[in-house]
Amino acid sequence: MHTPEIQIAKLYLENEDVVAIPTETVYGLAANIYSEKAVEKIYQLKKRPRNSPLIVHVESILQCEQLVNEIPMPLLTLMEYFWPGPLTVLLPKNERVPQWITGESPFVGLRMPNHPLTLDLIHQCGFPLAAPSANPFSRISPTTAAMVEHYFKEDDVFVLDGGPCVSGLESTIIGYENNRVKVYRLGSLSLEAITEVIGDVSYEGKSDKIFFTPGRYPKHYAPNTPVFLAENILETIQTFGLYKSQKIAVLSHSRVENLPENCSLFNWESSTDFANAAQKLYAKLFAIDQMQFDGMVIEKFPDEGLGKTINDRLQRASNQ
Repeated sequence: MHTPEIQIAKLYLENEDVVAIPTETVYGLAANIYSEKAVEKIYQLKKRPRNSPLIVHVESILQCEQLVNEIPMPLLTLMEYFWPGPLTVLLPKNERVPQWITGESPFVGLRMPNHPLTLDLIHQCGFPLAAPSANPFSRISPTTAAMVEHYFKEDDVFVLDGGPCVSGLESTIIGYENNRVKVYRLGSLSLEAITEVIGDVSYEGKSDKIFFTPGRYPKHYAPNTPVFLAENILETIQTFGLYKSQKIAVLSHSRVENLPENCSLFNWESSTDFANAAQKLYAKLFAIDQMQFDGMVIEKFPDEGLGKTINDRLQRASNQ
């Protein structure tokens, strides 16, 4: 696939610059992992803390094996089953992985993205790509090229437009501790999908690997508009005094009656179609954020499957 856009992206990367790339999860801000100059530009553009590591994107399991000391068999099983896909595997890195990628940790997160343009770009470049989400640190992750362009319109970042992201939430991050697979970050791959392949896994919600893995900061994935996560929308409006003079957006997947006049209602299509809600979550939050509301009240999803991941992202975006 030798499209002009891929060739342009390749030239930027070979010249130690940064490009935005599409994946099935969110758009990433990519650089050659071996260019300290380019990786430093990622941190500067995102205003990202230097101790927050970057996920490395590879084109194959073979390319992954060249960057790590070992792959425990349960993780290899999951890689063979879910790659390419929204699964990031945290592994002990070898000397080929620069410290500027990993925030000085001995581990590196690797994944094989499920997007033909980006896989072809990695193949043509011949080197792996470091690619955190293409947004300023802690803001809403971008799921369209237009969102990336909005964030970096002053920075002349080339965007490889691969269309809207089909998953819409970041990858699930896993590792291996005490002879057991451990989930460090919920993502587009549900806990249920993983357990169907290898049995029970460990997930505690909070992790001591907070600085070893991306997306573990308590405040993350957030719009500029204050977010209030609600079990009950009307009770949340009352509790936080949002029925007064503020202009409030209410995002719900159920019928809401007797909303105060200062509230505008936005609906999900369904409370049970988690995949559809996940795909549209960031785009919907981003669109509402541009409408200049004083706050967003967002109803929690059922805490199962991808609903658990959606709730995790909403909790991190909230003011509670």
